[in-house]
Amino acid sequence: MAAFKPIRDAGLAVSLLTAIRTPARWPEEGATQVAGWFPAVGVLVGACGYGIVKVVQLLPLTAAATGVLSVLVVIAWALLTRLLHWDGLADVADGYWGSHDEARRLEIMSDSHTGAFGATAVALVAILEVLAIWAILVAPHQLPLLVVPVLARFSATAAAWFGKPARPGGLGRSVMGVPSWFSGAVAALVLAVALLGMVVGFGLTGAVLGVLGLAMALAIPHVLSLRFGGVTGDVMGASVLLTEALLFAAFALVV
Repeated sequence: MAAFKPIRDAGLAVSLLTAIRTPARWPEEGATQVAGWFPAVGVLVGACGYGIVKVVQLLPLTAAATGVLSVLVVIAWALLTRLLHWDGLADVADGYWGSHDEARRLEIMSDSHTGAFGATAVALVAILEVLAIWAILVAPHQLPLLVVPVLARFSATAAAWFGKPARPGGLGRSVMGVPSWFSGAVAALVLAVALLGMVVGFGLTGAVLGVLGLAMALAIPHVLSLRFGGVTGDVMGASVLLTEALLFAAFALVV
C-alpha cells in the first residue's frame, strides 16, 4: 500500500517527467501514487509552451517566423522533459516492428541504440507535431497549447493504473498500481479543468476533441502494450507523444 504523501508524489512526478529537480526522493520500499500527478505535470509543460508563444508573439512575426516558433515550442518541450518521451517513442517503434517474438521485442526496446524504425517514428511524429502547432499558432488563440499536454500525460497515468507491467522491474513498474482515492481525485480535477477550458474556448467542438483526447489517452497505451505483453516506461513515454501529436493534429484540422 502506498503511503499517503501527496507532496512527495507531486515532487516525484515533476522530477520524473521533467528536467526540474525536486527534493522528493523515491521510497526504498512501498509504492507511490506518482501517476495521478502526471496530468498536473502536463499543466507545467503546457504553460511553458504557451508562455514562449505569447512572449515571442509580441514581435511582428511573418508566416515563416511562425513556423520557426512552432519548432521552438517542440524543442522547448523536448528539453523540458529531457527527451524522455522521444526516447520512449524510438524504443517502442524499434521493438514494435523489430521482431515477431515478444521477449525479443522487449530486448530490442531495452537496447540504447536507435534503429531505423525508431528514427523514422521520431521524425514523423516531430513533423506532425510541428505542423499541427504551426496551424494552431495562426488560429485566433492558442488554448490547445495549454490543454493538449495535460490530456497527453493522462495516457501515462492510464497505462500505470490500468495496464500490467511487462517486466518485474524498471521505471514503468515503479509507478504502476491501483490509484488511491486522492490520486484519482487529483487527476480527475486537473482533467476536468482542462476539458472545461476546451468547452469554454471551442464550444461543442472543444467537448468532442476533449472526449477524443481522453479516448486516445486510454486506448494508445493499451494498443502498444499488447505488442510487448504489458506496459513499460517506454510504452508510457511513447503513448504521451502519440496522444499529444494526434490531438494537436485534430485541433489543427477542425479548429
